Amino acid sequence: MNKGLLSLVALLLSLYVNGQTGTFSTIDFPNTYTNTITTGLYTSNNRSGFIHQSNASINYGLFGPKSTGFKFRWLAHDNGNIDYTTDTDQLMFLDNTGNLNMKGTLTTGGNVGIGTAPGADKVTIDMGTTRSAINMISDGDAAAYSDMKFSIKTTTGLASGKPNMWLISLRKDGYFTNDLTGPTLEFYCTRAITGGYFAPLLFKANGDVILAGARNAVNGNVGIGTTDTKGYKLAVNGDAMFTRIQVKAFANWPDYVFRESYKLMSLQELEAYVKENNHLPEVPSVKEIQKEGINVADMNAILLKKIEELTLHLIEQDKRNKEQEMEIATLKEKMLQLGTK
Repeated sequence: MNKGLLSLVALLLSLYVNGQTGTFSTIDFPNTYTNTITTGLYTSNNRSGFIHQSNASINYGLFGPKSTGFKFRWLAHDNGNIDYTTDTDQLMFLDNTGNLNMKGTLTTGGNVGIGTAPGADKVTIDMGTTRSAINMISDGDAAAYSDMKFSIKTTTGLASGKPNMWLISLRKDGYFTNDLTGPTLEFYCTRAITGGYFAPLLFKANGDVILAGARNAVNGNVGIGTTDTKGYKLAVNGDAMFTRIQVKAFANWPDYVFRESYKLMSLQELEAYVKENNHLPEVPSVKEIQKEGINVADMNAILLKKIEELTLHLIEQDKRNKEQEMEIATLKEKMLQLGTK
């Protein structure tokens, strides 16, 4: 450590003494500043070391109390009204205005300030009044993705299969989407101990938003206004509005009602069932609806089945009506014949 400090002091002397030897209280830079080199006691706080100063415009050196070791200081400025100190144990980056506006700071505690003094958080950024951003760029070919990671140090006490790292990733390799036509923004997490991923949330280049368990990722559900999805892929606690809902691949659509083999419940049987249960056969009761809700696809199938059964009853009733009309017409004709005799 001492050798390093002596080497730095020697380097500074060799750069600005212009090859002169001996002991100097001042060294003249040609047509520039008068500079002072001070050794020994720097302030009343027992700061000692090597200081180079030129009319408060260029100031650098090694100094510090013996108890904490030396510090390095560098300040360059064209304004004579400078008030600068390194007593706060910070590495500061300043602009070249008279007020020395702070552009960045790193404290010995590890906190970083960008565009401002460091705060209580590890990184504090002042974006100012103009549009600014944090930009992370990958090569795209050599590196297929750029990540921002949020992780914990240890998995001690963390149940197997639970998240231990969350990632926001811009990927080009189509790992979760199998789509190489454009980059995908993905939000997913890794699983502790067992490995693998929880279902990634994908924002594709074509505008699609996908929640899927591709690769070795665990599938997930979405809850809106609720934390309990009850195992459904989408659970919404509240109102929703659609311009179109399409349910695909319904396995048992009730067209079978119109087959000749279908046994249609008679109206007498139907009347007895309704009197006993207060609802149509196969239609959920009010208690079931209050407990389980309504399956839209199943309910539409049930209602269609009842409409088809009702249609069969109407067809049968129409046949009977026509038969009765024919019988009535026959009776009327016989009565007329009897009346003419």
